[in-house]
Amino acid sequence: MRSASPFQWPRDTSPAERKSLVAGSLGWMLDAMDVMLYSFVLAYLIREFNMSTSTAGLLNSLTLGASAIGGFCFGILADRIGRTRALMASILVYSISSAACGFSHSIPQLATFRLLLGLGMGGEWSSGAALIAETWRAEHRGRALGLMQSAYAIGEAVAAIVVLIVFPRLGWRAVFFVGVLPALLVFWIYRGFPSRNYGRTVRAAKSPAGFGSSFKKTSFATVSSPPP
Repeated sequence: MRSASPFQWPRDTSPAERKSLVAGSLGWMLDAMDVMLYSFVLAYLIREFNMSTSTAGLLNSLTLGASAIGGFCFGILADRIGRTRALMASILVYSISSAACGFSHSIPQLATFRLLLGLGMGGEWSSGAALIAETWRAEHRGRALGLMQSAYAIGEAVAAIVVLIVFPRLGWRAVFFVGVLPALLVFWIYRGFPSRNYGRTVRAAKSPAGFGSSFKKTSFATVSSPPP
């Protein structure tokens, strides 16, 4: 039996699988957009705040470092309140923090907002990946996660377009204000599908009536292990 091509879209995907892929991919794309806006206007920020290049680089490193913390914290949060709610919360954090950068009047203010943006960015990575991993079936899960991560490059291109259009007319602060637009994605995610609660699922799985079936759907060990 010939295996399916990696470039062939699965024909038997469910609406929940498609919605989770769109939500996760848009989250990664807009995440990349918000992160890259800083890089595109960095030269003007250096001039505005009289920053050294080392300080400017430190702020960028601060965002990346905070993303690791955000991924860990939102991963725990996703187990408690559900993947969908954690994904929505992370998108709100990084999009509002990106817009807040436009109100910065000092380096400490800018650093604080970049730190918060990093927390939300890392949270979106972990929450979006977890949502897709537990929604998609094992035979298509790797392809779905690959498609989701490829959206990051699209977000970088979108950031370049935003800067090209907004900056010459409205300046660097307005560029950051555009970063709040991903927050609108939260409303679509909220209407798209319910949030699964891992802790509740595990408790149900431990009950005599639900032992086994519910746990297999969402356990981390099942999601991360290869199909039999």
